[in-house]
Amino acid sequence: MYSAAHIQSVAKREFFAYSVAMGAIKGIILDKDGTLFDYGKVWGPVLSSAISRGLAKAKMPEKRKNECISDFCRIVGVDGDGNTYPDGIIFRHDKLLSATLRVLSLTFHYRMNPWRVWKSVKGILNHEDFGLSERLEHMTFPYVKEVIKAMHDRGYIIGIVTTDTDISTELFLKKMEITEYISFRRTKDSPTHKKPNPEAIREFCSEFNLESSEVAVVGDTIVDMEFAKEGKAGYAVAVLTGSGDIEGLGEKADAVYPELKDILSDPVLFS
Repeated sequence: MYSAAHIQSVAKREFFAYSVAMGAIKGIILDKDGTLFDYGKVWGPVLSSAISRGLAKAKMPEKRKNECISDFCRIVGVDGDGNTYPDGIIFRHDKLLSATLRVLSLTFHYRMNPWRVWKSVKGILNHEDFGLSERLEHMTFPYVKEVIKAMHDRGYIIGIVTTDTDISTELFLKKMEITEYISFRRTKDSPTHKKPNPEAIREFCSEFNLESSEVAVVGDTIVDMEFAKEGKAGYAVAVLTGSGDIEGLGEKADAVYPELKDILSDPVLFS
């Protein structure tokens, strides 16, 4: 899909390779969904199915069923074919108010019960009733263990900061066989303020006696990049397997890659 391993210009990447001294980065905080794996491929069918069930309970018009599901999938941010939409709720948690208004607008447009629709959307955001354990049995996550182990072998302290739940996060980490490499974890269930609030970065630094400039953040959304900036992280890396927002991520990240495995050639983290 993308012709170059590094979407950022060569000049910009080389600038960071020289400006960030060898060994300056000691810890790496990664997002999970859309960063460790392709969000659309993994969550698209799951969320689309959940949206369909929720809208059926809200009495969506049968004659406009496909149109209705498609419109709500776009607001959530992913559809059953694995397409992602950068302005969806799942990628822009900082835009919840505007997303709520969009949901209400569609609710009235399709003449559905607003409370049932919003309850369904909240369930989707909380990853409720997805039968995730059974679904994960049939999923594969190529390269994830290889990349995370390479980071670990380089001596990096590795953390995961995600808006997913504790239970779901644990299921994914076990499936990807990387639990042993993760020394720090913050999820939706943690008392820590959520991204882009930088509290998780501060806690990571405090726990491992690091300066924020010694921390790299790897994510797939604008929120992840703002999280890095607000936390004064030393390096911000974006991958395109989540929101896929090339322009937005290109403006805010120090380096952008098509997917996680391409980070193995990063001149700062793997010089």
